[in-house]
Order: sequence, then structure tokens, then C-alpha cells
Amino acid sequence: MAKQYKKPQPVAEKKAEPKKEVVLTPLIPEPLAKKIFIGFAAALLLLMIGVSHQYGVSGDENFHREYGHHIINFYTSLGKDTTAASSSNNGPDSLMVFYGGLYDGTATILSKALPSVNEWNIRHLWNSIFGFMAMLCAGLVAVEVAGWQAGLITLVFMAFSPRFFGESMNNPKDITMAAGYMLTYVFIIKFLKQLPRPTLKTTVGLGISIGVAMGIRIGGLLLIPYLGLFWLLAMSGIYGFGKLFDFSKFGENVWPSFKFVVLASALGYLVSLIFWPYSLMNPFTHPLEALTVAEKFPVRIAVLFQGKLIQSTEVPWNYEPQWMSITTPLFGLIGMALSFLLIPSMKKSGKLLMLAFLYFTILFPLSYIIYKKAVLYDTMRHFFFVYPSIIILSGLAFNYLLSRFSKNAKYVVLAVMVLLVFLPARFMFANHPNEYVYFNELEGGIKGAFGNYETDYYMNSIKQCADWMKEHENLKQRRSDGGKLRLYSNGVSPINAYFKNDTADVSTGYVSYRARAEKDADYEILYSRFVDRELLLSGCFPPEQAVYTVYADGVPLSCVIKKTDKSDYLGIEAMKHGDYEMAVNLLGPYCQKYPKADAALFNLGLAYLQSAKDAARVQKGIDALTQCLNLNHDNLYVINVLGQAYGMIGNKSQSDYFKEMLRQKQQ
Repeated sequence: MAKQYKKPQPVAEKKAEPKKEVVLTPLIPEPLAKKIFIGFAAALLLLMIGVSHQYGVSGDENFHREYGHHIINFYTSLGKDTTAASSSNNGPDSLMVFYGGLYDGTATILSKALPSVNEWNIRHLWNSIFGFMAMLCAGLVAVEVAGWQAGLITLVFMAFSPRFFGESMNNPKDITMAAGYMLTYVFIIKFLKQLPRPTLKTTVGLGISIGVAMGIRIGGLLLIPYLGLFWLLAMSGIYGFGKLFDFSKFGENVWPSFKFVVLASALGYLVSLIFWPYSLMNPFTHPLEALTVAEKFPVRIAVLFQGKLIQSTEVPWNYEPQWMSITTPLFGLIGMALSFLLIPSMKKSGKLLMLAFLYFTILFPLSYIIYKKAVLYDTMRHFFFVYPSIIILSGLAFNYLLSRFSKNAKYVVLAVMVLLVFLPARFMFANHPNEYVYFNELEGGIKGAFGNYETDYYMNSIKQCADWMKEHENLKQRRSDGGKLRLYSNGVSPINAYFKNDTADVSTGYVSYRARAEKDADYEILYSRFVDRELLLSGCFPPEQAVYTVYADGVPLSCVIKKTDKSDYLGIEAMKHGDYEMAVNLLGPYCQKYPKADAALFNLGLAYLQSAKDAARVQKGIDALTQCLNLNHDNLYVINVLGQAYGMIGNKSQSDYFKEMLRQKQQ
């Protein structure tokens, strides 16, 4: 029997299996991560409070201290003492009235409540609490977005951010406002998550936090439009633009949450006025006036940026972006780049708006100041309220990697994180209490930045010099004329604070670095800001009579000079009296002994020229001036005098050369 033919059946095509959704499993379980977060936060707070007294008085602090006392006087006099509200007062800085006084006023209240405690220690302790609050709230923002592991990573990254940690102790302007911003971000995220029916509790917290930020600096006012914009975006996502702008349903769709936006904004505005006398005098126009002043802050100051000395009113567009790129630890930069990996998962989980909010809080302020050509100086400190957003995004990114990969890969990511944290941590421990002069590895650390960027611009290290001098030098010794010791400094505001209780033995005064030889000083405490770049790179700082120097990774920040040889000063005095021969006899040996004493070399050259009777004498002056110029090719005074000196001996080509050099450098 023939076999029946069977038609072959077509092979069924395999259906593609649905793509498995990636399950994010944190390395640390949420309950444990929460406990670690709380424990680390408590330890961090105690540490910051414990070390706060070791930091110096910063360049701005005395203005804030006096302002705080004026604020309290305003209230205790029931408004009769209006010094704190007068922009034309005779105080050291009339611009202080444009700052909210929440931090300064409360710091003064604390100092008056604890009169037996050094006021600067009280202020630094209070400042450290604001710094801690900024770090803590940055972690809490990450918790709101992605859980406790993300919050823990963010908090650790914030704690090991050297510049933020260091300035948390003595920056009364920028760290304190950053704390207000971060506190507000916590409540904005909560508010967005609760839409379309936010709670009154969250709204009140939001309003108070806006008030804290505005009550420190008027820049906190931006938080109100931040809130309004992201409320609008969130509500559009819930209802769609059509229904949202259907005014027939305003009471049903819009008003239940919009009224809380209005309430939070109004409450924030009112809270900001409590410690701000100037705004209380006219709460509708004065805050807006302060905002205008802040946009074009009337301060013209020389800043060192990318190896050039420029004016704060003329900084290039990339001033803040550059500073942030070279002072943010690598975990911040790498994490920021990796944060774009979060977009798909955030979109799936409905948290994309929160991610957009964090990006916005970085990009908008930077774009705004670039557009406005704002006056900027003192590195990145004016943008400390932006910095935590970078770290939050970094924390979220590394949290995603720790949750995304398999167990073995998680430990690889963890090891990378530990290494990235170790780099700034090493700098912090090695250079305490000068953490804030940190530069990252992309810039070659502080050694790579030295001479190209500011280091100890806030005078923090001067405290170490003052402490050393008090411990190692006899302040009760008298000068040969029986008078008390004379101490001069180019950071005189902190010096006055440190030697406040030593005025019976020590008189203090200001001297610029270039004019330091013009004072009959017994000691000088000098810091490196405003020292000419080439003098720094030529090894002229610290000066050769320095007996103590504060370093950060081998880079000098400040020093104590003991003037055992005053021939440089005596030589200048001789020149003032027309005795140029005596000046030469004093300055000549001094310059041989201290060949990097640029000011003495310049004056020696002048003394030779002023007493020149022949070409040989002029040549000696030229030699001294040339030696001085080799230390600092940007010294316009030396270039000018060299041009004249060559003219004195008929060397027209050299004279014209220096005149042309002077013309080019003055452009």
C-alpha cells in the first residue's frame, strides 16, 4: 500500500518575547539605607559643629557681624535706630541693607544669649548648621525622588565636597542661601508629588522655606517663579493644557492647588521681611530694588582667572561654568554626565518632571547670569545654591547604577564611587581647615591652579598665622622706642578680630602686598590674594623673611613675616629725605641677602637712577630693575622706569622697546 503523501506544514514563526522591564534593586535595602542616612547625618552634624571654631574670619564676615547688631538695634529701639535700613549709613558696607538679615540677626541673638562665648565661634557654629542643613536637604531631595539609598549617596557626596564643606563654616552669604534653596526644593518636590491636591502642611513648609532663602539674599525670590512654572507643567501633565485652561472648570481643576501656590508665595514673602529692616520700611519696592542691585552688584574687584587679572565687571561668559568644572569633585562631574541615563526610567516611573526640575535649577541660573553679564568674583561661591543640584543628579545617577546592575557589577560601581570620594576626602583631611581651596584632578589640583586661579581668597588661613604668632612669638616685647609691636596685613579685617584682646601689646594696620616695605613693621601677616601672578610663580611668595607659612598641598596660602632686617623700609625712608646714597647702602646689601625682594629691588633701582652721576651708575640701576622685572614681567612701574633709564644713557632702541611694552600692557 502506497504511503499517503503529507503536505509539509509551515513552521510557525516564533513570536518575539516581550522585552523584560529592568527591575531596579538597591544594593542597600531601604530600611537599612534610612538608618545609615540618619546615622551619617547625625555624625556629620556633630563633626561640623565640633570643627567650626577652627576656621578663620572670612573677608565679608565683619560686615555681616555689624549688620546683625544693627538689625537687633532696629528692633530693640522699636525702629528708631534705622542704621540697618539706610543705604547711606556710615557703616563699613552700606550695601548690606540689600541683604536679608535672617542669618545675621539670629546669629547676633545667639551671641547675645551666650556672652561668655567668642562671638566668631558662635557665628561659625551657626553657619555650620546652615551648611549642614543644605547638605541634609540635598540628600532629602534625592530621597523624595529615588529613595533612601539615593539620599545616602547624595549626602555623602555633599559631605565630601571640599569647597562647600569649608565655606559652610564662615560664608554667611552663599552657604546660608543655599540652605534656604535646598529646604525649598524638598518642599517643591513634595508639592509636585501631591498634585493636584497638595496638603496645607506641605504648603506652609514651602512658604517658610522660600522665606528663609529670601530672608538671606533676594535671589531667593526666584523660587516663587520656579514653583509657579513647575506647578503649571505638572498640572498640564495631569489635566492637559486644554482642560487646565478651560475656565469653566477653574474651580474644579485649577483653584484647589493654585490657591496653595499663592499661599506659599505670599507666606514666603512675608517671612523674608521678619529680619530685613530695609524691606520692612517699604515691602513692595525695596525687595525689587535689592534684586536690581544684585543683578549688577556695584563692586569692582580684580580677580585672577585663567592666568589673567581681570575686573569683576568684565568677567567672560564662562567664568562660573569654568569655576564649577574645576572645583567640583570628579564624582559630581561624572555623575552629572551619567544622569542622562536616568531619563528613560524616570519617564516610566512618572518622575521625569522632577528630573527636569533639577536640570532647570542648574541651567536657568547659569544662563541668566551669562545673559545679564552679571558682576562675578570670588570663584564659584555665588553659585553655591546651584551646586547641590549637580550633586543630587550625581547621587541619583550612581544610585541608578547600583540598582540597575547585577550583584557583582554593583560592587564594581561601589568601588569606583569609593575611589572618587577618596580623592577629595584626602585633600580635606590633609589640608584642614582650608578645604575650600580645593581644585579637582582635571585642573591638576591646587598645584595646577596656582598662579592661574584664586586660592585663599576669603582669608581663611590667616587664622592659622595669627594662632602661630601668638603661640611662638613674644607679643609683650617692646620695640626699641618703647612702643608696642606693629603688625601689618593685607587681610586686616580678620587680623583686627584675632588681636582684639592684644591691643595693649600689638597695634594692627593695613598694608597692600606691593607696599609692604613702606611700613615700619615688626611683623606682617600676608595672604596670597592680589600678589602678582608672576611673583607667585617666581617663588617670591612667601617673602624671604617669612618664619611661618600655611600650605595646601605644597601651595602657599599665607605667611608670618618677622622683620628682623628693616633695611628695605629704612632705604625707602632715606629716599623720602633725598639721601639716595644712604638708600643704596641700605638696599644693596638687603637685595643681595634677599634676591627675591621685588619691592626692594625696584627701590634700589630708583635710588641708583636718582643719584646717577654717570652711565655706570645708571647701569647699576638698570641691573637692579632688570632683576626686579625678571621676577614679575607684568610690573608696569618697572617697565616704565626702565624705558626712562635707557633713555638716560642714550640707548634709544631699548628705551623705545620698554615704552612699547608699557603701551601694549596698558591696553
